[in-house]
Amino acid sequence: MHPIAQELSLMATSGYPIAYLLTWEEQRARRIVAESARELDRKMAVWSSTGKSTTKEDRNDPTPILKALAKAPAGMTLLLDFHVFLGDAQVVRRIRDLVPTLVKNHHMLVIVSPVLVLPDELEKDVSVLELPLPSHDDLARLFGQVCVDEKVIFPEEFTESMIRAARGLTENEAKRVFTKALRKGGGFKLDDISLVIEEKKKSIRKSEVLDFYDLDESLETVGGLDQVKKWVRSRARSFDDEAAKFGLPPPKGLLLIGVQGCGKSLTAKAVAGSWHLPLIRLDLGAVFGTSSAESALRRALLVIESLSPVVLWVDEIEKGFAGASGQGGLGTARVFGTFITWLQEKTAPVFVVATANEVDMMPPELLRKGRFDETFFVDLPDVHERRSIISIHLRQRNRDPDDFDLDALAEQTEHYSGAELEQGVVAGLYRAFEQGRELETSDVMKELDEIVPLYATYEEKIKGLREWAKDRARKASEDKSLVDLFDSE
Repeated sequence: MHPIAQELSLMATSGYPIAYLLTWEEQRARRIVAESARELDRKMAVWSSTGKSTTKEDRNDPTPILKALAKAPAGMTLLLDFHVFLGDAQVVRRIRDLVPTLVKNHHMLVIVSPVLVLPDELEKDVSVLELPLPSHDDLARLFGQVCVDEKVIFPEEFTESMIRAARGLTENEAKRVFTKALRKGGGFKLDDISLVIEEKKKSIRKSEVLDFYDLDESLETVGGLDQVKKWVRSRARSFDDEAAKFGLPPPKGLLLIGVQGCGKSLTAKAVAGSWHLPLIRLDLGAVFGTSSAESALRRALLVIESLSPVVLWVDEIEKGFAGASGQGGLGTARVFGTFITWLQEKTAPVFVVATANEVDMMPPELLRKGRFDETFFVDLPDVHERRSIISIHLRQRNRDPDDFDLDALAEQTEHYSGAELEQGVVAGLYRAFEQGRELETSDVMKELDEIVPLYATYEEKIKGLREWAKDRARKASEDKSLVDLFDSE
């Protein structure tokens, strides 16, 4: 019996009048509710605004069904997409009047909708349940059934990879892509698993709040930040079964606070690439741009957990939750509360990399121990890191760093960020290309001289950030000042 069906059965026998089942998978929800009704030996009815028993006059007025429910015997009634009516004060009043009768008659309403619309008046009478995406076992059964339907004997050694690749898809999405892979013909190929993964990307990209990133970065593409790299490498095997057997919990995540353009976002991508895990970005601005931010976040977190193990990137988290602890409004506070509770209590192997530029906008609850495993402060790169960063950007553009005076470039660019160094290399390439010759050190030097670094405008702010970080965060970079002192003597 499905866990949600068990929960519905327990609720129905305990006198709960209304359940609100959050899901996009309407057919699957109907089967689960039907399973619960059979378990209780009760009848199940289904109502929608386009149902056969609904007249044209009734489609925009649920009053007739609410009146009929006052005489309904013990059982369950599914109300499909009923959330569209919950903004009507008269409908809400009728439901409140109906609650005592539902309890008395042992009849439970189950609202099935992908969107949570819950008026304050009904908050204490409605229990919200979230239908998780299909589990590994659900997908295994579905894949087996598709193989039977398509009359295909699938190689057993690839079955597990196919099922794992489909995690995060809805039942219908998984069924369609399984069928597509099996109908390609020519026997099974590894490309069929890639096809499933590509379908997953498409599914995530339909989301308003999630983005799927291809793994094209590694720790080698990050200049400097040696302490962060060391920390990440030491936990590279943390998601393996051996780590769990050893007693290690999956790492929760990193909070990277620091100066703009110094590699925080690049590090998030590099962590996923280094660990060979999918990288998903949560767009908090898009979350708050939806009609129901709390519902959008809950759905996003369900999808993220279903894809685990995975790296979740939350960029500029302080701006997304600005005012959550003050004047941000009740809606912002509730969404923030949902997020930090999930951050603290999640058991699925989801590694969160959050970045922030401005600590004065940071809700203090995010800095509490237990939300993240570690907080690192990312400062402007020192001379060694600047040399490394320039070298990386030259190499990425098919140039041999040994052909350039990296020491001179690094000495020239004190107080420059990594993004500004990259811009100097790119602008130097444009200069050389325009003149029809190969890139030279002087091209990069001249372009770097034209750049006004962020430090020149925000010196006080950067110094304040450094002061804040002294006793509150670990340094992301090694302090090589002592080594430089000895080298100079």
